[in-house]
Amino acid sequence: MNIIEAIKDPQLLGSFIGTDLASWQPWLAALRTLYGLPVVNRTARHIVADCTGRNVNTLPPGGFDAALFLTGRRSGKSRIAATVAAYEAVLAGHYTRLAPGERGVVPVVAPTMAQGRIVRDYCRAIFETPLFKRELERETKSGFSLRCGTRIEILAGDYRTIRGYTLLAAVVDEACFFGTDAETRSRTDTELMRAIRPALATTGGKLVCISSPYARKGWCWQQYVRHHANPKGQVLVWNASSRTMNPTLPEHVVVTALAEDKHAARSEYLGEWRDDVADYITRAVLDPLVIEGCSERMPRKGTKYTAFVDMSGGRGDDAALAIAHKEQQNVVIDYARSWSPPFNPSAVVDAMAVDLRRYGCRRVTGDNYAAEFVSSAFTRNGIRYKRAEQPKSGLYTELLPLLCSGCVELLDQAKLLDQLASLERRTRAGGKDIIDHPRGGHDDLANVVAGVAAVTSKPVRLVGAMF
Repeated sequence: MNIIEAIKDPQLLGSFIGTDLASWQPWLAALRTLYGLPVVNRTARHIVADCTGRNVNTLPPGGFDAALFLTGRRSGKSRIAATVAAYEAVLAGHYTRLAPGERGVVPVVAPTMAQGRIVRDYCRAIFETPLFKRELERETKSGFSLRCGTRIEILAGDYRTIRGYTLLAAVVDEACFFGTDAETRSRTDTELMRAIRPALATTGGKLVCISSPYARKGWCWQQYVRHHANPKGQVLVWNASSRTMNPTLPEHVVVTALAEDKHAARSEYLGEWRDDVADYITRAVLDPLVIEGCSERMPRKGTKYTAFVDMSGGRGDDAALAIAHKEQQNVVIDYARSWSPPFNPSAVVDAMAVDLRRYGCRRVTGDNYAAEFVSSAFTRNGIRYKRAEQPKSGLYTELLPLLCSGCVELLDQAKLLDQLASLERRTRAGGKDIIDHPRGGHDDLANVVAGVAAVTSKPVRLVGAMF
């Protein structure tokens, strides 16, 4: 049974997708293309040609082993991801390739746990349908074990957990956003694909990636450049707007989004790559500056330390503190720590003050936008709080030349390095550049390291001194 037949069968995937398939026709055309099924409807053929940039008559008759669907938000991406995963695990016949006692895995990989839960909920709904319910052996914390000997595993962005599995197929949701969130353990989509592709080699399983397009970098961007509109492309690259794939999405939603933020909306709803986003600091710059195995340096007598803090209200963002000193022309990062919410801001300031006193710091510089209670809390602990002279985007601007010239020694902390490497430069109206964390990401540790580097690197001015 092919996937289109399963979707049309009300006892199978049809009871999940729904009996009215009119609004799902673009996705059915996409799935027909992926699986090498005939596309005979004239409207569907036009959709395939528009979204792939290829002649329908010259598409591979056997379909594709790998596909990248680049579609806008509210287009049904996560629902299709769950549909493909369930079909591959139950109906594609992969269990015939398994040795006795061997369990094949169909992983559904998402950048974060929150995104993974969305796909998981859709999978759970599939296994409540009449015939699929019979195949469910048990639901586990991480996925679904099936009677046919296969398993659907919901994974959140960790390339390491892929290794060692027998993969029958792999579905990657929001593939363009790996490495954009501190929760994501895969630094880039490229890193994740390097783990997935070998695990599919012996089974010949499909790799299906579904995402809104984002920055012009990484594996997804490379696949788009190499295979979209390429008549000989070996990867199916499908690029479409939200309303192309989901005609029921109200037009005013897209119009409003475009009016609020043109660059973001063109990516999120029109399926276009962002041209205002670029990497700011690369791993090639960071890696040589890391002192391997050193996550913190102990205080030394006779050394003058400086400190920078980034506070929060204790609900949404981390609070963070960094301490550094200067050796000749180099800024040496000695300490960097973050506190994850929820927390009591006053208690965190008290904890910070303990470490500040360990390093002999009686003054700390902090966020321009910190509330007055922050200054009062540090004063209560005998620490003078000074507001930073510039916002974090300016601090990042000063950090880059220090890094590129090799004048910073970094701690070996994965969270810190991930945040620095994920920083993005965005061009705003008027040509002004802003450096910040990616959508949904965090940069609290990166911010305090940039801040303490800026403060430490400034020359000390002695009033009245003769030169």
